[in-house]
Amino acid sequence: MFQKLSNALHGLRAITSFDGVFFLLCQRLLGRRLGWTIYEKGRLKFLVDHLADDQSGTRDCFAGPMYRELFEHMQLPRQLRLLDLGANGGGFPLLCLDLGFELAALACVEVNPFTHSRLALNIRHNAGLRPKILNVALGGHSRELTLSFPMGGTSFSIYGAAAGATNEEALIKVLTLDEIMCCGFGDEAVDLCKMDVEGAEYEALLSDAAGSLRRIHYLVIEIHPAEAAKQDALYSKLASHGFERIKTSSACEGVHLFVNRQWVDSGC
Repeated sequence: MFQKLSNALHGLRAITSFDGVFFLLCQRLLGRRLGWTIYEKGRLKFLVDHLADDQSGTRDCFAGPMYRELFEHMQLPRQLRLLDLGANGGGFPLLCLDLGFELAALACVEVNPFTHSRLALNIRHNAGLRPKILNVALGGHSRELTLSFPMGGTSFSIYGAAAGATNEEALIKVLTLDEIMCCGFGDEAVDLCKMDVEGAEYEALLSDAAGSLRRIHYLVIEIHPAEAAKQDALYSKLASHGFERIKTSSACEGVHLFVNRQWVDSGC
């Protein structure tokens, strides 16, 4: 009972961040069985499927403090080159737009085909046709996986069975960081990369196919629990590519902001 009340209060606080609060409340109270809700703030509009638990990965990413507070510690150009790994419904790029950035280049990666469909809708509506929106997984080497997916949510991992997965299977490509960077940006640099890939950060960043890390200026990454040696190896890899941790999110102790000092020192 306490958890349900806490979730309701959290949702109410989130709703007050958007335009048309009364209309949103009516949608949530009268249309709960539908699940689909349109959130609007200024010129931004995006779809959230509450029955698929999109609110955690899209609405709360946009409205909550977990990522928003980190921008106070970055010096970013207004014309932003952004890579979103584990994009869910597009909350992070939408947050950047809400903060006044323009997206000079954008690539989004989302492994869940159901979530990817809503991601594509939200990004196309708000950022146009130029962004690359990839329905692939991030990994340490290229391969294909046959996976079953839930209708949404934020905790899907390529390493294990997903709770609430449908009976349908999909063939998903796994691409390395270098391959995704090449697809999204060629050989150009990225101002900001957000990574939340449910444990695949270890495989992806500790592989030999992550040399393009050096072309990322700021990295916002959720580092998921793992054995100490594995975590140490990840931090060492980031340090070897010039990254220094400058902030941990006060809303989530696993989310960290790194700056690439090699880039800063070179004056790029």
